[in-house]
Amino acid sequence: MAHIPESELAIFAFSPDAVAAERRAEIEAHLGGCGSCRTTADFFAVTEDDLMDVDVWEPTAGSATRDALFEYAARIANEDAEADALLAPLLANPGKAAWTNLAAQRRFLSGGVVRRLNGAAHEIYADRPLDALTFADAAISVAEALADDLYPANAIYEIRGTAWKERANALMLLGDFAEAHASVTRAERAYQRLPFPGLGLACVELVRAAVLYQQQRLEEAAVTAKRAEIAFAHLGEDQRRMDAVFLRASIRFETHDFGEAIEIFHELLHYGESIKDDVWIARASYAIGNCELERGNLDEATRAYQRALVLLRARGPATDRVCTDWGIARVFLRTGKYHEAIRALGKVVAKFEALGMITDAALADLDRADALLALGQATHIVDLATRRFRVFTEAGMLTGALTAIAYIKEAAAAGELTPAAVQAVRTFLRRARRQPDLVFEPPPANLP
Repeated sequence: MAHIPESELAIFAFSPDAVAAERRAEIEAHLGGCGSCRTTADFFAVTEDDLMDVDVWEPTAGSATRDALFEYAARIANEDAEADALLAPLLANPGKAAWTNLAAQRRFLSGGVVRRLNGAAHEIYADRPLDALTFADAAISVAEALADDLYPANAIYEIRGTAWKERANALMLLGDFAEAHASVTRAERAYQRLPFPGLGLACVELVRAAVLYQQQRLEEAAVTAKRAEIAFAHLGEDQRRMDAVFLRASIRFETHDFGEAIEIFHELLHYGESIKDDVWIARASYAIGNCELERGNLDEATRAYQRALVLLRARGPATDRVCTDWGIARVFLRTGKYHEAIRALGKVVAKFEALGMITDAALADLDRADALLALGQATHIVDLATRRFRVFTEAGMLTGALTAIAYIKEAAAAGELTPAAVQAVRTFLRRARRQPDLVFEPPPANLP
């Protein structure tokens, strides 16, 4: 859900009639479901007496006057508008942005540029983490070049902290966990310089929990996610609190506590339904489908996946759509519809590769290997493994993953590949995604 710019919220709070009626209705509807923007709007909507109170405004706007706040909002709006025009060519071509030193060009040195780059990074990091990293790095280079006193009340540290946080998000999905943790720490230090750092620090805890989860440090991740959840609840940040709840449920799923996980995911589903948010409904439905699949409830899994897919095709991250397609393909596999599974998994592999998610593509290939083994077509697995080895090599994955794929190829060629051996490789690839230096050891030859 895209947030309303603070400058627009300020005008809406102080002078609603200055906002076009159609836009005013959109803002009012958005505030009904977004705790973050509602909190900001409530903050702006203080009384006239409060506007004359130094203790109210000085920590944020540096002035006790209503006019000063309007001037500050207008300044932010102008910076953002200029940034939109400046960055349009770069946002449309991330490769060009990667080769452009924005901090060395005076025209790019503004808070608006940082805010727009931060927003662009956040919008795409789930689908295009490499491009998101490019935007986050550019935001950091500009933010660090700006004067510390550019805005009142240390507000420069808000956009600096956000830039580092977005860098951590992208690095997490790219599997660079050491750098992700370092970026989280930098974000935390920046937010701590703010007069009211609560929201920023809660966001940092959520990202840190997500990185720990990706590293399979599940106990630490659960504790950190719970801290973030409590902080967001205290701040009235319903949407972000649900992000923390979703992560906590995912941790339960990862520990194979499917019963508790599905209860939490149903809580998220009810939340999405209560605010009529299709994205939340789809995310929760997909997660419920995964739980039901693992519990062997294939009819329930299918219904959940199909509900998610209908909504995700209308809107939602491409990664979520492909993962839901993958879930449906795995239902085919579990029900013995091997030919349907192979066809569906082939499409999933192609989509993952188009998104640059080559480890997920390899895991879907292993599902295809299971189907081919069940059909007695091990020779086709040799072809799959040969292609996968080439894709991994071209991607620079000179790790144990190559050895694991080579093992699949050799075992299939020798007629010695078994479902248990495929599962051993699957487990290794999942671990290797989080631990690139992990060494692959072939499973025992007599593994059934």
